[in-house]
Amino acid sequence: MPIFNEARFIAEALDAITAQSYPNVEILISDNCSTDDTQRICEEYCRKFPQITYHRFAQNQGAAANFRYTLERSHGKYFMWAAGHDRWSTDYLEKTVAALELHPDASLSFASTTWIDGDGNSHSKSTGWSDTRGLDPVARFFTVFWGNMNPILGLIRREYLQPENLKDIVGTDLILLVGLALRGDFIHAEGPSWNRREFRTETSYKQKLQRYNNNDYKLTHSFFDKLMPLARLPLSLIGAVTQSQQPRSVKALILIALIPCLAVKYFCGKYLTPRT
Repeated sequence: MPIFNEARFIAEALDAITAQSYPNVEILISDNCSTDDTQRICEEYCRKFPQITYHRFAQNQGAAANFRYTLERSHGKYFMWAAGHDRWSTDYLEKTVAALELHPDASLSFASTTWIDGDGNSHSKSTGWSDTRGLDPVARFFTVFWGNMNPILGLIRREYLQPENLKDIVGTDLILLVGLALRGDFIHAEGPSWNRREFRTETSYKQKLQRYNNNDYKLTHSFFDKLMPLARLPLSLIGAVTQSQQPRSVKALILIALIPCLAVKYFCGKYLTPRT
């Protein structure tokens, strides 16, 4: 759990994680120098549950660095980033672990997503899911490219994750996901559910970019980054393709199709996002 100022929801999230039916779970909380009551709550849970380790940075390191820290100190065969404001059904880890054990070539497993609001009530927002079994690498890449980013919080085969691939740029979740898609399938685990909490008030594309520009995230480091937060994303996506273990012919096909897709994805995000 890489967290920052999650006092409002962290107890609920930890209750869900510690109640998992899968027993062999290591829980590492990395607190990015929260300024609310997060530390006190986490330390209480550490005293109650020996499988929880709590770390707190003395200064905010930025979102990507906090995510990297949890990955670098993980020990398991499988790994999952867990948001400090979400909830999971008690069989979430059991079913996603079983899916990856059954399919050793898969890179990631995730469950159906239901959205809740700040009070835990059902949210009108909804997102689907894509199971990539049976697709070739090119189809897997673009299924993930055009999909939502929810699978980044699924259960991942740890050996496929490298901390250096988690970059300090806007869109690093997409970079990681397409890299994982080139390694193996994404499997939808039937049965378990994940409650993703929507408690932010932003609704427009401009408001979302303003959040990425926030100093707490530390994803934009220069005037150019702040002016064009997504400018470094295309080169990083190309790098994810060229550095993959796929044959040159597969890489070439993806890169040929990727350039126009990047432009379409940008304009869809900018002009088709609902505005207030």
